[in-house]
Amino acid sequence: MSEKALRDLNTILGTERKNEGSSKACLTKPSVDNAGENIEECQKKKNCSSLVSPVANGNQAVTANSGEEVGNAEVEYIESENLNDLEDIDTCLKTLLAGLDSKDWVLVCDALNNVRRLSIFHKEAMLDMLGDVITSIAKSLKSPRSAVCKTAIMTSADIFSAYNDLIIDSLDPLLVQLLLKSSQDKRFVCEAAERALISMTTWISPISLLPKLQPYLKNKNPRIRAKASMCFSRSVPRLV
Repeated sequence: MSEKALRDLNTILGTERKNEGSSKACLTKPSVDNAGENIEECQKKKNCSSLVSPVANGNQAVTANSGEEVGNAEVEYIESENLNDLEDIDTCLKTLLAGLDSKDWVLVCDALNNVRRLSIFHKEAMLDMLGDVITSIAKSLKSPRSAVCKTAIMTSADIFSAYNDLIIDSLDPLLVQLLLKSSQDKRFVCEAAERALISMTTWISPISLLPKLQPYLKNKNPRIRAKASMCFSRSVPRLV
């Protein structure tokens, strides 16, 4: 083989090796780049996960719910027969309206339970302020907080049994709210409102109560009409 032919062969082999090396580099480089991208992507996901994990795990909701549950646990739903008498009646009367209008819902519940105690043990002492007390109870019946609402419903039942027809002129704001609460979907509030309405038809005379119920028999809300009809049917037989 001539010297020229050898040089040409070496040139061809060198070019092939260079091309082969270049092709290998092209094949391996993307994998390195992809690995880098994958690592970077995983890191981003990890960082994002650490940022949203409190919300994803519901920690904020749990904290809020836990706070609400703890708050509700502080309010005990005491049946009327289990209520104890007040130790200081005068102080209770002086602070009663302020407590009922407080922005602290736990204090409102305490004041409502004090209204119940006064109704049961000292109903004469509250007669002069009964209208204002009933206005505050009606306001508590509208509360979005279930603990306040249910305690106000239980207070209404005790007011009915204690004062009978004496509250007839102040009944309307209580009646409309109790009809609404007794027709809602929240079961434990609905059941308490039902008991309060039964107390109303039991302790208020039909001759006073029936005229108050009549407008609600034509109410646009079918649930309110149904509840008013039930109260009406319980009250009518007592006319005899």
